[in-house]
Amino acid sequence: MKKLLLYITILTFGIGYSQNVFHDDISSYTAGTDLNGNGSWTNNSSSAGTGSCTGALCTNSQVFTKNMSYTNYGSTTKCLTLAPDLDGCGHLFTPVTTGDMYVGFMCNISTSVTSPNDFFRVCSGNSLNTTFRIFIKTVSASSFAIGISKGASGNAVAYTNSSYSFNQDHLIILKYTQSSGAADDVLNLYVDPVMANGVPLSADATTSSGTDQAGNVDRLVFRQNATNTPTGFASLVSVALSWTGLIFSNLTSNEFQKASFVINTSEVKSGNFSLQSKQNLSNASLKIYNLEGKIIENRTLSILEDWNTLTINPIQNSGVYILEITSNEINYNQKFIVE
Repeated sequence: MKKLLLYITILTFGIGYSQNVFHDDISSYTAGTDLNGNGSWTNNSSSAGTGSCTGALCTNSQVFTKNMSYTNYGSTTKCLTLAPDLDGCGHLFTPVTTGDMYVGFMCNISTSVTSPNDFFRVCSGNSLNTTFRIFIKTVSASSFAIGISKGASGNAVAYTNSSYSFNQDHLIILKYTQSSGAADDVLNLYVDPVMANGVPLSADATTSSGTDQAGNVDRLVFRQNATNTPTGFASLVSVALSWTGLIFSNLTSNEFQKASFVINTSEVKSGNFSLQSKQNLSNASLKIYNLEGKIIENRTLSILEDWNTLTINPIQNSGVYILEITSNEINYNQKFIVE
């Protein structure tokens, strides 16, 4: 069917969310309670979301009231606390068995050490099979570097050349690529990227050192059952199969109901795009992304309560794209298909 009309309803809302594996912004949990038992988070970082604490370090990470936000990624009013010599907390997610996966979270680091233990792990199949891990290392009294390593403990750690300020919010995104060999998986780290630009051309740190411990990547843990891990806060935890799949939606159902559109994409290959709106919108921002997160259309326009015919950059390649419309009245995202 060449003419594609997408009727936007709350059931079809999404910005590549079919590409998302796990999202949690912590905001629905009660401040002052253990993260353990909230949602599907469970105690015991050794079990990474599969069991309760049975050891000596059963004091758990707490839910804390703190605003965190990052442009085009998400925002929240709650976070989890990070501290050494506590029991960590983990969460299972749908297994990722091949190809690219992305893991993102925001953190605000207060203190760290010069010889750190890892404080965050992603594991495959069981809690002893660490796919990759993250380290925070003190660089100066006011800054730290971020390190990544792949596979078992003792593998080489690749640290960022740049340093980052304590007591400030930072977005950390990791891209892990599973390949067919036994030691050819690649881990890339991106710190404070411009989300709207898609995957950066250069990583802030990268490593392929060590034997792969992947194949069934299915759990993450904020590890705190050790000394020399950082103190601070973390939130907006996301796992996805694409860059845009990481993004949190802060759109409420009421806002969504106000933003009803019909889209005609039958002529996008020729550079024509039609949009019917149920309300007038002034100075609305319209962006179109591909699934790699690259912006292929970016403009400001006024939208009438009627059919609006737009001239856009021709979209020649078949595939799935993401339309984003934002204004003072709405914040709206929707996928559409070009055949």
